[in-house]
Amino acid sequence: MTSFRLATAPAASPAPATDLATAIAALCHEFSIEVTPKQAAKVESFAALLPPGTRVFVTFVPGETVDAVLPVVDRLAREGMRPVPHIAARNLIAEATFQHLVRGAHACGAREALVIAGGARKPAGPYASSLDLLESGLFEEVGYLRLHVAGHPEGSPDIPAPELERALAAKNAWSARTGIPLEITTQFSFDGARLRAWEREIRAAGNRLPIRAGLAGPASVASLVKYARMCGVSASIGFLQRAGGRFLQLVGQAAPDGLIVALARAGMEDPDCRIHRLHFYPFGGFARTAAWAGAVAEGRFTLFADESGFAIES
Repeated sequence: MTSFRLATAPAASPAPATDLATAIAALCHEFSIEVTPKQAAKVESFAALLPPGTRVFVTFVPGETVDAVLPVVDRLAREGMRPVPHIAARNLIAEATFQHLVRGAHACGAREALVIAGGARKPAGPYASSLDLLESGLFEEVGYLRLHVAGHPEGSPDIPAPELERALAAKNAWSARTGIPLEITTQFSFDGARLRAWEREIRAAGNRLPIRAGLAGPASVASLVKYARMCGVSASIGFLQRAGGRFLQLVGQAAPDGLIVALARAGMEDPDCRIHRLHFYPFGGFARTAAWAGAVAEGRFTLFADESGFAIES
């Protein structure tokens, strides 16, 4: 599998992006996907749905327990996946909870984690931010090989923009100082222009971390609007409303094909673009999203004549 070192080019793709179709497949190569403990209980076999070594992020939302997360991490590792548990600062009620989750996930086979502040408005314990967790020294001590942090192309409803900028600079510095690769995984978005503009903005401000662009997998428009509202992705709600006519032509269903085309073009036009992989939120179902993303990664799609999107080949 490919790896990333700070300040180098993005990880190598399976083939040079000599044309748009190749660039699309390369962008989706080594995609990651998210699962909740409740969703995981309904998945009969991860190995039957995903390529070996796929990064599967395991959520840890407010009200969830560490003991619900760790069995999923263990199962994913046993089925040949790369489990990436969420370590959400504001959900941790005590230092002992933090230690239990980080050490327990590592013992179950996790070598990566997503370190985030979490969705709770007030900390449940002593930690308020992802930097509180990174600076603890625990990840280095336990032996994690790579960590992921959150990216907010549309801003955050809980964190002011200047604070986001300072935190991103501190995370770049932390990775350089510790030698542990960090990768940004973004909140989901539907607006390729906004994603590209945000990437250029943070790169100009000094970001050197690679980026996994978060996309909603194929789902109904109603589901997408619901999750966008829940997650505070206001700009994406507006984008959905403006593009409603096109989406409704798809019988109420939407897939991120146009957005992937836009991001692939961005990489072809700008070799320094830090967006190098995709992360899927399976709002339309885990198995459905996994199958769709796998088809794109394998190049089993047909570009539309105007190259505005593509259709998965049956």
